[in-house]
Amino acid sequence: MDPVIELISTGDEVLTGLITDTNAGWLSQRLLEQGWQVRRRFTVGDNKADLTALFEQRSHCADIVIVNGGLGPTSDDISAAAMAETAAVPLVLNEWWLKVMQEKYAGRNRTMPESNIKQAMLPEGAEVVDNPIGTACGFAVQYNRSLFFFTPGVPSELKKMMDQEILPRMRSRLGQRGKSQVRRYFLFGLSESGLSDQLDPLSWPAGIILGYRANAPTIELKLIIDTDDADAIAVAEAQLLQQVGNHVVARDELKFEALSALLHDRDLVIFEDASGGRLTDTLHTLTPEFEGHYLAGLPDTAEDLAQWLKGSGRATTLAIGAEGPQGVPMALLTPDGCQAQTLKVHFRDPLMRRRLLAFAAFDMLRRQLEGLPVIIDYDILPRSEQISLP
Repeated sequence: MDPVIELISTGDEVLTGLITDTNAGWLSQRLLEQGWQVRRRFTVGDNKADLTALFEQRSHCADIVIVNGGLGPTSDDISAAAMAETAAVPLVLNEWWLKVMQEKYAGRNRTMPESNIKQAMLPEGAEVVDNPIGTACGFAVQYNRSLFFFTPGVPSELKKMMDQEILPRMRSRLGQRGKSQVRRYFLFGLSESGLSDQLDPLSWPAGIILGYRANAPTIELKLIIDTDDADAIAVAEAQLLQQVGNHVVARDELKFEALSALLHDRDLVIFEDASGGRLTDTLHTLTPEFEGHYLAGLPDTAEDLAQWLKGSGRATTLAIGAEGPQGVPMALLTPDGCQAQTLKVHFRDPLMRRRLLAFAAFDMLRRQLEGLPVIIDYDILPRSEQISLP
C-alpha cells in the first residue's frame, strides 16, 4: 500500500494570503518526482491550540507529515512548542545546534542574539535535521503512526534540506522510490480551458489522472500515474498524444538541446518588429551564433513579409513583421522556399504578446528542423493569412 504523505503549512501570513504558499507546491512536485503522491495539504495559522489539534489528528492518519514554517526566533514561531505539547514532552536545549548557530554568527563577525536560542529548543527525543544555510534547524519526531518532519519557511533552506536530509530519510523508511510517476508534456498554442474541455471527458485508465499548469507561453500537461500496469500507461499516453501530440514542443523539461545541435551549422538570420527583440532573446538561449535584427517598419502582411524575405538573399531567415490589420505576420525562409502566416493576438499585456509571438515563430523553426509541418493551427493565436512561396 502506498504511504500516506501529508503537508502542513503554518503561519498567519500564509493562511491570510499575505504571502503565496509556493513551498507546498514545490514539495508536492518534488515528492511526486520520487514516486510519492501527497495525499492531503493543510494550512493553519500561528495558533498553538489549532496546531496541536491538527498534529494529533494527522498523527493517526498519515505515515509522513512535513510541517513547513514556524521555526524562527520570534514569538509567533511556535511549531516546536506545539509539537512538544502534542507529544506531551518538554522542550529541551539542543547543545549541538546552539553551537552551530553561534559558529554561523561568528563566521559573519556577529554575536548571536539571545532570541536565537529558541531555535535550539526542540521537543525531547527529536532528531535534528541539519540546515546548512540557515539558523533554523529542522527536526523529526515519531508520534503515533506518523513521522513528522519540521522544516523552515525560507524556500532556499527548505529545498536544500529536503534534498540533502529529508529525502534520504524517507527513502530509508519507505524504499528508494514510490510507484507513482509523472510524465510531463509542454504544449504550445492551446488554452488550459480548451485542453480541459477536450481531455477531461475522455475515459482514462484506472490509476491515471491529468494535471494542468499554465507556464506561459506553454502549458504543462501531466500524466500523473499511480499504477504499475504498463499497458494502461501506454494506452493513456497514446490517447493523450492522439489528441494533442501536434502541439507538444517538449517532454519532461522545457529544454531544446537537440535543436542547438541542429542550429549549430545553420546560417540563421532573425528579423523582428512586433516581438520587440524577444525572439532573438529566445534563440540566444540555444545558440549565440546567428544574426539578430530588431527593425521597426517591417511588412505587416504575410505575403509582403514573405516577398521581402525572398528578396533578402539570405539562406535561413526567420522574421516577425509589424502588426497590421490582419494581425502579426511571421515567415520562415529556407532553401526549400518561404512559408508565412499572420496570427491575431488577443492578449492585451505587451510582454505576453511579445512572448507568444516569439514562441510562435520559434515553433515554426523548431518544426522545420524536426521535419514537421511548419504551420499548424493555434487556438490562442488564430491564423488570418497563410502563404507559401517556392
